[in-house]
Amino acid sequence: MKRHLPAIRPLLMLPVIVLAALAAGCSPEPADPASAVPLDGRQAAAEESRDAMPVSPDAEPIPGMEAVLESKQLRLYISRTTAEIAVLHKASGTIWRSNPEDRESDSLATPNLKGRLGAQLALTYLTHNGQTKEYDSFNDSVRYNQFEIKRGEQEVTVTFQFGSPEKGLESIPAQMSKERFEDKLLGALADQKDKDAVISRFKLDDKAGVYVRREIPNSAVKRLVELFEKAGYTAEDLAIDNADAAGGEGAAANPKFTVPLTYRLDGGELVATVDASAIVEGTPPFRLYSLGLLNNFGAAGKADSGYIFLPDGSGALMELNSGKNWAQPIVIPIYGDDGAIAVDEKISQFETSRMPVFGMRKNGSAFLAVIEEGDAMARLTADIAGRLHDYNTVGAQFTLLPRDTVRLSQNEAMIKTPKNGYKGLLSIRYAFLEGENADYSGMASYYRGYLEKKHGFVPLSPEGDSPFYVELAGGVPKQRSFLGVPYETLVPLSTYRQAVELVEKLNAGQVRNVRLKYSGWFNNGVRHQFPDDIKRDGKLGSQQEWEALANRLKEGGGALYPDVAFMRVYRSGNGFRPSADAAQLISRRFVKVYEFLEATYQKDYRRFSHYLLSPSALGDTVARFLGDYGKYNPGTLSLRDLGGELYSDFRLRGEVLREEAKRIVVREAARIREAAPDLMISGGNAYLLPYVRHVLDVPLTGSGYKLAMESVPFYQMVLHGYIDYAGKPYNLAEDQDTRINVLKSLETGSSVYYSWILEDPAILKNTRYNDLYAHNGEMWLDEAVEAYREVNGVLKKVRGKPIVRHEKLAEGVFRTTYGGGLKVTVNYNGKSANADGAVIGPRDYVVEE
Repeated sequence: MKRHLPAIRPLLMLPVIVLAALAAGCSPEPADPASAVPLDGRQAAAEESRDAMPVSPDAEPIPGMEAVLESKQLRLYISRTTAEIAVLHKASGTIWRSNPEDRESDSLATPNLKGRLGAQLALTYLTHNGQTKEYDSFNDSVRYNQFEIKRGEQEVTVTFQFGSPEKGLESIPAQMSKERFEDKLLGALADQKDKDAVISRFKLDDKAGVYVRREIPNSAVKRLVELFEKAGYTAEDLAIDNADAAGGEGAAANPKFTVPLTYRLDGGELVATVDASAIVEGTPPFRLYSLGLLNNFGAAGKADSGYIFLPDGSGALMELNSGKNWAQPIVIPIYGDDGAIAVDEKISQFETSRMPVFGMRKNGSAFLAVIEEGDAMARLTADIAGRLHDYNTVGAQFTLLPRDTVRLSQNEAMIKTPKNGYKGLLSIRYAFLEGENADYSGMASYYRGYLEKKHGFVPLSPEGDSPFYVELAGGVPKQRSFLGVPYETLVPLSTYRQAVELVEKLNAGQVRNVRLKYSGWFNNGVRHQFPDDIKRDGKLGSQQEWEALANRLKEGGGALYPDVAFMRVYRSGNGFRPSADAAQLISRRFVKVYEFLEATYQKDYRRFSHYLLSPSALGDTVARFLGDYGKYNPGTLSLRDLGGELYSDFRLRGEVLREEAKRIVVREAARIREAAPDLMISGGNAYLLPYVRHVLDVPLTGSGYKLAMESVPFYQMVLHGYIDYAGKPYNLAEDQDTRINVLKSLETGSSVYYSWILEDPAILKNTRYNDLYAHNGEMWLDEAVEAYREVNGVLKKVRGKPIVRHEKLAEGVFRTTYGGGLKVTVNYNGKSANADGAVIGPRDYVVEE
């Protein structure tokens, strides 16, 4: 007989009908079609799940759980008593649980931590003074039976009510007038001991004529609440006293929040979603700061083997149960830190996580999680067993209400937040992998297929050479003097004629498909003025020479990519006013980016770098730029910062959180692509990948976290064969070792990339561009030609082919398998290595076709 799961556990604090009304009336709608951005699950959530089917009456039982949803590949179970879920992969029999099954036997975890291990949601909320406190769905909802499970045709929703049902300080006014205190309380209590107990918790301010509540220990709150009830003090009385109080509402001991969590099956995938617009914050001034969604999903115990995959840089693996409890847990912000949150000290440089994914391989099975909604607000947390409990965990937390510390004086600071928090969807899609696909290579293959299906990724043409990327710096301003009078003039570093000569030399050396990124070609140099309009820098050459350069590159199979910075504004003027156009910090100051001193890690306020353009101003800026760009446009464009930076704007009358900023950037990228179909970006954040053909400065390693020191080329495995890419310029690598860079290109499928100037670097003397001394093109040219010949000799054979597998064979020895079967095994060591019987020389490689 088919079993149905009825609605259970009625909420104690809020009728379900109110939640339904909120969900129906408050869900945000996209402003336009362009808001359907990459990794956006909003449309998918509205569609029927693929292969959805009734739950089989013969569904294999899981003790303590009931089957509620089913597809051809998966079956979803849920517990009536704990709200935890389990997903059965029907073909393999593997069960993935939202929470560790044997957590009660954990000898290391405290009772509270065991409860957190049993939670599906973890909340962090802000108190009235901006401090953070935590709730979780087991200790603060399930334990009080404050949850409800509702099953629909395609989904199951669990609505959690957080907060103890007992009355707390929120039912005691922060202050009362002397008259009301003596009348409503003391006059209503007959026992003098009761009166004395109430008086002891308040202090009389004779001058103001009010009784002010003292700081009351938690142990005394319950007794005080009972005395107020005994005196007949009502909710209406509380409203009157709170309205009269200068401080407004009193601080609640038990803040209340209501959060709905929805599960659905989409073919072979589980999708978990929280609609932030349906979250109810029931006790102002308490507000949600962040929400952790399924942070214990798939938790691995001490006896399990495998690793956690993190998108740190190119990708990184964190070994399960490594025993490195001396190392810090890992926290990784997706797309890097928010540039509109003030940072005064920068101790370490970390690689940016460009893709909103994470995963785990456990005992021969694996899952990959894709953050589809809210990814711009997300950060990943990962830790190993043995620190707080016996489990290895990885999950995502979403910042709903950013906060920052605002310094009022040398000795005073306060926590401030924007007026409005995030009200969109938070959604994670879990894909389950088995057999030979249950590793990071299979995860990359799945995500590549996900992007292909969702965003129309198409393979590159298999014909032709691998790109040779070169960036040229056009001109820079320099201080000079005439008759003792100082003035600033533009100094050419690479003219159009010199660039043509370079292309001819490269072509003569059998280097074709040259993709030239040209920085500093307009509006006074590399750190150009605001691109409100375009004035091509005439000292670099004429319009005819500009066109001749573009045509010469095209003849050789390459292209010219004029470079522009939209988000970094290097100086005010030319249509840019910081007061109107710059992003603002939560303190309402303009975002001004400074360089950091390497010796002290502090900001160097003598070295201003740039403002950040408000995302709200991006649309008009792009429109005006494109209006002028037509006469210079070779059908291409390099976006210096649009693909690598993402930040909020906390302007008082125009707040833009990062998720909305992402939608704006995507919308403008789509507009730019219409004018210049061949786009190049730097950094390569995932939401822009569907709009571009070339990505430079992609991460080639992870950050080297102590818990995740094993780097893997996950990013490259996703992109290869679909988008051309390169890492950092060879001449700007840490050790500038061309041989190591060649091996890294072959291992990761990355193209050769150099950054040059074509004048004598001595011209840079007395400028702020000392970092360009290593860009001497003449010094690197011959070496670059040889490196390209070697790399292209291999990579042109796999152009348009994906990387299907990557393996570590030994320390410093890696094998990459491309579609079609070609294998490249590289040996970074200073001595020979043996791989499957083949001897690989020191710092060398072998190719098996």
